[in-house]
Amino acid sequence: MKVSTQELESSQVLLEIEVDPPRVERAVDQAYRRFAGRLNVPGFRRGKAPRPIVERMVGRESLLEDAIEHLVPEVYQEAVGEAGLKPIEQASVEVVETEPLRIKATVPVRPAVRLGDYRRLRRELAVPEVTEEQVQHVIDQLRDEHATWAPVERPVQYGDRIAMDVHGTAGEEVISDRKDVEYVVTEDAARPLPGFAAQLVGLQAGETKEFTLHVPDDYEDKDLAGKDARFTVQVHWVKEKHLPDLDDAFASTVGSFSTVAELREEVERELKGRAEANARRELQEGVVEAVVETAQLELPPQAIEREAERRRERLSSSLGQRGLTLEQYQQLVGKTAADLDEEFRSGARRELTRELVLDAVAEAEQIEVAPAEIDAEIREMAGDGPDATRLRKAFARPAARERVKNIVRERKAVERLVALASGEAVEAPADVAAEPTEAPAAEEPSHA
Repeated sequence: MKVSTQELESSQVLLEIEVDPPRVERAVDQAYRRFAGRLNVPGFRRGKAPRPIVERMVGRESLLEDAIEHLVPEVYQEAVGEAGLKPIEQASVEVVETEPLRIKATVPVRPAVRLGDYRRLRRELAVPEVTEEQVQHVIDQLRDEHATWAPVERPVQYGDRIAMDVHGTAGEEVISDRKDVEYVVTEDAARPLPGFAAQLVGLQAGETKEFTLHVPDDYEDKDLAGKDARFTVQVHWVKEKHLPDLDDAFASTVGSFSTVAELREEVERELKGRAEANARRELQEGVVEAVVETAQLELPPQAIEREAERRRERLSSSLGQRGLTLEQYQQLVGKTAADLDEEFRSGARRELTRELVLDAVAEAEQIEVAPAEIDAEIREMAGDGPDATRLRKAFARPAARERVKNIVRERKAVERLVALASGEAVEAPADVAAEPTEAPAAEEPSHA
């Protein structure tokens, strides 16, 4: 077998293969045996008919076609190994000639990544102060969650809760028909239609009101947009909200607090923890984004298209669980199929670039993942629920463990970058050059 390679743009390699005629003939002989096992030839048991007879029945072209179909994947894999290529996605394979058998394959390979001078990148962790207003806002929310509703003998006001019967139509279509439905009357309420809540203000318990609302032209329900909706509402009762007093008794109802002061301290501590966690996330994303922006690589188009297709499949599956199709989703968000395709491709480019750059960083920083770290990650992912044992067994497969290893390795690479950028770690591995590095080829990227 003769194998030659030619580098193409965008991390692709043209692989040309010429298969020795004796090997092709052996493949044709195997094709004959497959055909003989399926044919009923008079005078012979199935599978025992001589090749000349089978060849006359089906034609040499059919035998050769079947032989090539089985032979091409085999010789392609051998040629890839012989050429030392590391495909990142499936190649496009073409049979150029059958006798002699010549094959061309355009192989997308893992791109070389040239990192920028990421070690000079500097970022600071900026944690915003927690204000008294923020603490008070949380406490007000807690009071609101523990509020009670008391009946009142007065007209409806904003902030009240009411029970009502409501019947609504738009033309001949009934858009609402509910009895004894409870509804909180707020100024910014958009349900069932904008302006509905304002029509309820001033009504008394037992009172009925009819009114018409014009549905906005840009309303999300296109079947109602631009129409007039007529409602009939009867109010049964009106209740107003009573917030609990902010005292030690209230503090004891929302947790193991003896005083309001203790409650405030815990709320402030919680807010500070969230603020720091958010700041660390922003620092992490900012550092990774900066490293990715300064890196240079060329993604093979096949990898972009395949990742874009995975994104399409995930969205389609998610929408399907909610009873929607991609076409319906496009109408809801006001996007064309071309818009959606470009979003998938753009997201695919970002994700693949990030993944490959972080892999190159891990290589440059000599980041390793010990088996114990993989085991710990699997235990964390499997959890302690009823499916934990089944999940651990699933993760025990070599391919699954490799995906988990890649997850841990990428996370450690991000942590390393943040440590370098924030000044928490400045030492360099002994043999890491100061110049930008290129990532060596690897089998294929993780899509865990």
